[in-house]
Formats: sequence, C-alpha cells, structure tokens
Amino acid sequence: MRLGIVVLNWNGKDVTPRCLDSIYRSTYLPDTIVVVDNASIDGSKDVIRKRFPQVVLIENDSNLGFAEGCNIGIRHLLERGFDLVLILNNDAEVDSECLHELDQAAVSYPAAAYASTIYEHGNRGKIWYGGGTISRLTLEARHESRPADGLGLPRPTEFITGCCLLFRSEALKQIGLLDSSFFAYYEDVDWCLRAKAAGSLLLYVPRASVYHEVSHSFRRAGSNEDGSSRFSWAQNRPVVLHLAYRNRILLARKHSKGIIHFLFLLFRCVGRAITHAGLLLLIGQTQRGRAVINGVRNGLRKDPMPPRVQSYL
Repeated sequence: MRLGIVVLNWNGKDVTPRCLDSIYRSTYLPDTIVVVDNASIDGSKDVIRKRFPQVVLIENDSNLGFAEGCNIGIRHLLERGFDLVLILNNDAEVDSECLHELDQAAVSYPAAAYASTIYEHGNRGKIWYGGGTISRLTLEARHESRPADGLGLPRPTEFITGCCLLFRSEALKQIGLLDSSFFAYYEDVDWCLRAKAAGSLLLYVPRASVYHEVSHSFRRAGSNEDGSSRFSWAQNRPVVLHLAYRNRILLARKHSKGIIHFLFLLFRCVGRAITHAGLLLLIGQTQRGRAVINGVRNGLRKDPMPPRVQSYL
C-alpha cells in the first residue's frame, strides 16, 4: 500500500527538520512526504526547501490552522491515489521502526485509522499517549498511559490524537476530512466521534513509537499524570485558551445527544469559563481572561467566526 505523510509547518525552523530527519532514518520509507507551510515567517520554508528538496512543499498564503492545513496535504495525497495517509506533528519524531509497524498493522488489521505510542520527547520513558477514551457525557478525550502487554498487539481505541494519526484513504472518503471550523484543537476528537458514529474501527498500535515535544507551536503547559495535555489555568497562551473554550462548544453542537445533553455541555463549559476568566482577571492576567470570554462568545455564535490567531501572537 502506498503511504504518504503530511507534516504541517508553522514557524518550525527548530523542529520540522528534526521531524523530517527522523522519517528519513526509518527502516520503512513513505512514498511521499508533503510539508504544508502555514505562512511561516521564521525562514523555515527556505530551510526545508534547501535541506529536503525531495519533499512536496505546499505554501499557504495565510495561517489556515491545524485542521485545514492538514487537509490541504491530505487532499494532495488522496487525489494521487495514496492508500494510507499519516498526519504527523512537526514537533514529533518517529522511531526507526514506527512506520513499518503502522504499515504492518494496516495490512493485517483493517481499520479506519491507527495510532502509535507517543512518548514525551524530553522524557522518553514517559508515555504521553497510549490509546485513548472519549467520555460519552462530557465529550472530553483522555490519553491512556499504561504500558502495552507483552505481545504489543494492536487493540481498539476510542480516540487517536492528531499528533500521529494514520488514516486509511477509504475511511477519509467515507467519514470526511478534519473539520476546518475547529482551526486547532478538538478536530481529532471530532473526527474520532464521526468515525464511531459511522461504525468504524480505530486501532492503537503499541509497537509503533513516536517522541513528541508537546505543543511546540502554541506552548501549552505540558501534560498531566495520565498523559493528557495540561491546560494550565494561568500559564497557557491566550490563543490556546480561546480555542479550547470555543471548540468545546463547537464539539457540543456537533455531537451532543439531544437538547438536554447539549445544555449540560453548554452550561458546564460556560460555568468553567466564568470561573476561569474571573480568576485570570483577578490576578491581572487580562489578555488571558479576555481570550476565555471571547472563545465562549465565538463558540456561541450561530456561525462561529474563524479565530483571529494573529491577534494573540
């Protein structure tokens, strides 16, 4: 099966080359690597063009976000008949056997999508993602961090993080691509929920290993003990706070089970936002407090506006 990889670059001069180097050190090489650049201004496009002339470099005129940026690369590969499409964060590095393990799983275990074990880059013994679940009540995704069993065989999972997500092309055509309205964050949760609604199987492949420098682009506050990303109430960048609250509401709009469930999710999100914004404003974190409020306001709009990311940078 033909494998293509999509790597999204946004001002990743210090990380994207390391990501590409790790791919080219693999024992199993992809047929094509597509780097989609989201209007970087740090010179990373020139570095990629010079050091990796063999990759397909697609340059966007503006920052289209993670979801649509990845979609551009995905469409490029689907139009050329690729069987498997892997989206890989530019702040991640694959183990030399990772692509081989994912390819073998795709050959032996039919599924819509596949996940790898993801370790923290700075602490390679700590699992950041080892399969995941999505709460039916809150629609929140959680990373599992338990070690694989002795055999390390693929097993079903409810959630695959967009950090390293291998799609089968037929599944993308059936379920659809990432929802660009999310811009960044929760687009992977949304896709997994759509896959579940379609009756599709998602598999976690323990033997495929990736090392991730968690949230390099927007610099969140690390990870929790369970391996999930930590949204620190006082340390996160304003753009992360805005997108987190905005996209929770978008997710509720799309996947709540009836009006009562939607109202529960809405009041839960708004209640947390009021508390969060109040605490931030109380300690003088005005920009972060406003980001929370604006994120909720944007999510509540009938037609949510694309987040003005540049205003936070």
